Amino acid sequence: MDTQRAFPEDPFHHDIILKTLQPILIVNNYISVLDRDCIYRYVNQAYKKYFNLDEADMLGKTHQELFGAEFYKKTIQLKLEACLKGESVHYSAWYKHKDIERHISVTCFPYRPFGDAIMGIIINGRDTTELKKISDKHKIQKAYFENLFQQSPDAIAILDNNDKVININNAFTELFGYTLRESRGRPINSLIVPDELKKEGLEATISVASGQNISLETVRKTKSGKLIHVSIIGKPILMENNQLAVYGIYRDITQQKKSEEKIARDLKEKEILLKEIHHRVKNNMQIISSLLNMQIRYIKNEADKEIFRENQNRIKSMALIHERLYKSDDLTHIGFEEYIRKVVSYLLASYESGPKNIDFIFDIEDVEIPINQATPLGLIVNEIISNSIKYAFKDTSKPIILISLHKKDSRFEMIIRDNGCGWVLSKKPEQSKTMGIHLIKTLTAQLHGILDMESDQGLAYTIHW
Repeated sequence: MDTQRAFPEDPFHHDIILKTLQPILIVNNYISVLDRDCIYRYVNQAYKKYFNLDEADMLGKTHQELFGAEFYKKTIQLKLEACLKGESVHYSAWYKHKDIERHISVTCFPYRPFGDAIMGIIINGRDTTELKKISDKHKIQKAYFENLFQQSPDAIAILDNNDKVININNAFTELFGYTLRESRGRPINSLIVPDELKKEGLEATISVASGQNISLETVRKTKSGKLIHVSIIGKPILMENNQLAVYGIYRDITQQKKSEEKIARDLKEKEILLKEIHHRVKNNMQIISSLLNMQIRYIKNEADKEIFRENQNRIKSMALIHERLYKSDDLTHIGFEEYIRKVVSYLLASYESGPKNIDFIFDIEDVEIPINQATPLGLIVNEIISNSIKYAFKDTSKPIILISLHKKDSRFEMIIRDNGCGWVLSKKPEQSKTMGIHLIKTLTAQLHGILDMESDQGLAYTIHW
C-alpha cells in the first residue's frame, strides 16, 4: 500500500505552494507566488508586513493593481514575462508605496510545482534600502575622490605596501610620461628614481611602509630619462589602524629650483659687491686717517693736535665697522663684543700720554647689532672711552672701565662706567656743551634711545634703545 500523502492537483493549493517554496524559505525575505496571469495566489507573513497589506487585500489582485501601472510597465512587466518563458530574472529598484519609498532587491523565477510545467512566478525579495543608501554614499564619495584624484594639479601615485603602482592620476602621466597600463604593478623606484638615488628612494619606501609620513625635495627621472626637481609627500593609507596602501604626491619644482639658484647667484654677487664697497670705504677712511696723521706733524699747538687725534679715532671706529663687515658672512649685523675690544685696543694705543694700566671689564652679551645701529654705537663708545682715558684717572691708582651690553626683551641697554674723578665741573654732565657730550647726545637720538649720566665715584653713562 502506498503510504505517501497524495497532494491535491490544484497547483496553488497551500500545501503544494509551501512544498515548492521549501528550499527558498527565508524568514526575513518577502515571498509571493503569482499565477500565469500575474495574479497573487500566495504571500508570506514578511511580504504582508513589508508592504503593510492584509492577505485579503493582495490575493486575487494583479501586480499592476497593487503597485500601479507605471511601476509595473517600467520595472516589472518584461521581467515577469521572461519568467513565464522559463528564465530566472534579478532586478533592484526604488519604488514608492503608500508614501513610503524603499529600495528592493528581487529575484523572479518560474513556479514549477509539478515538474517542468510553468504554472506561475515566484517572487523572492528583500529590503535593501539601507544597503542602497550606503552604496550610493560610497559611490558619491568614490566619485568625489576620483575627480579630486584625476583633476589634481599634483602628480599622485597610489602604491601597495610593496611599493608597486596600483593607480596614477593624469598629472602623473603628464609629469613622468607613464600611462597607468605601463606603470601598474611595477615598483615606483624602478620607474622614476635615478640610479644614483636608489638608496634614497629605498629609504623613503621603507619609511612610508612602516607608517611614517615623509616630505623631501629631490630629483626624479621621467620616462624619457629627463631629470626633474620634485617635492615629494608620502603618506600611508590607513583603515582601522591597518595600512592598506600608500600614496605619493609629486610636485614639479624645477622652475622654482632654477629661480632659487638664480636668486642665490644674484645674492652672492651683491654680497661680493657689498663686501668690496665696505673694503674700499675702510681703505678710504684709512687714507683719510693717514692724511690727518701727516697733517698733525706740522701742527705746533697741542690743543689743535688733540682735535685732529680725536677725529682720527672717530674715523678709525667707523673704519673698524666696515672692516668687520667685509670679513663677515653677515652683512646686516655685527658681533659687538669683538668690535668693542678692537676699538678699546686702538684707543689705548692712540693716547700715548694716557694711563697704561687701565683694567677693562667686558660684560657684553653675545648679541648681533643691526648695521644701521653699529656706527652710532661705535662712535658713542669711542667718545666715552676717549674721555675716560684723557680725563678720568689723573689721581686714580687702579683705573677701571666697565663696558656692559645686554638685550632685555626687544631693547638694548649699554652701560659704560669708570672709577675716576667723576664730573668735577659745577654743571651737571648732561648740561655740558662740549663737543664730546653733544656728539653722544646726538648719536643716542639717532638710535631713538635714552641717555642717563651719573657722577658718583666715577662717571657712568647708561643708554637704552
